[in-house]
Amino acid sequence: MSLEGMDVVNNYLSKIKEAVESSGVDLDKYEIFYRGENEYFETTIPTIFRSGLENEHKIFRELELRYPNIFDNAKSTIDKLAIMQHYGLPTRLLDLTTNPLLALYMAIDNHTTKDFSPSIKIVFVNKEKIKYYDSDTVSVLANFAKIEPNFSVDIYGLANNNGKIEKAQRGMAKAHYRFLGNHNKLKDLHKPLKYDVGKLICENSPNVHYLLHEIKGEKPYFKDMIWAEHFDRTVVFVKPKHNNQRVINQAGLFALFGMSNGKKESFSLEDCQEDNYFLIKPLKLNDGDSSCIKNCVENTKKALAILGITHDKVYPEIEHSAKYIKELFL
Repeated sequence: MSLEGMDVVNNYLSKIKEAVESSGVDLDKYEIFYRGENEYFETTIPTIFRSGLENEHKIFRELELRYPNIFDNAKSTIDKLAIMQHYGLPTRLLDLTTNPLLALYMAIDNHTTKDFSPSIKIVFVNKEKIKYYDSDTVSVLANFAKIEPNFSVDIYGLANNNGKIEKAQRGMAKAHYRFLGNHNKLKDLHKPLKYDVGKLICENSPNVHYLLHEIKGEKPYFKDMIWAEHFDRTVVFVKPKHNNQRVINQAGLFALFGMSNGKKESFSLEDCQEDNYFLIKPLKLNDGDSSCIKNCVENTKKALAILGITHDKVYPEIEHSAKYIKELFL
């Protein structure tokens, strides 16, 4: 085996080390995740946000009704979204891994010579932002997938009701939620004002009632109240159930995206960085000393194989294992 591929891997890990050291992140408070992409994107968004968001609710139900046996053991919407993501359906989930070598493999796998610009997104996530699969916040954001595209709630309604402003400001100490400072309706206030002390009142809102109905389908105890911030560019990082061999092998985690400004509109991970919950550092593999990766993908894959990263390990389903064995011996 040519050592060229191993040189690429070593250089790549050196660049990861440099990026981590230069981030200034307190690693006792943050975890590091990686995303490999075989094309460089300025923004990091889930596939459903690139195309098909207006039909998300139909896409969700169409696959479920066609393969009910696959979804029988999926008790929550996040479980169903994970299955859909597994089979390549566009969802509001974004795949991440804790293993930088896996991210490298994903960045160079299935590449084409056209516009091949592999890159890695290094995501530093505050541990407070990491949720488990059964989190109430996860239930709220996941069930946005079932909502029709005309969904809309006025999360800034309080800004038009001066009679409530002082009350809301007094309640800020109890809210413990980040302030909002970038919305036009709030610019004239003394301090950035959080939406209704962090709470959305759900009365007289049919859209929210329907969302609550879907949430209560998996959590009957859920109260008739949703934090307003969940409707405005919230992303949570979800540790899924290890009931899927691919999730286990890929050391996987999902970034789950919510709504934007109370509507089913797309937004990027980069849009949310000001929250200080996470930091993204892109790493272009075609830059600098890593430029050879474009010309030595196969050698790089062989080097990764020595380190235990092979196609059948990343994608453990039988059809992928068969493909790997075929390439190995034929």
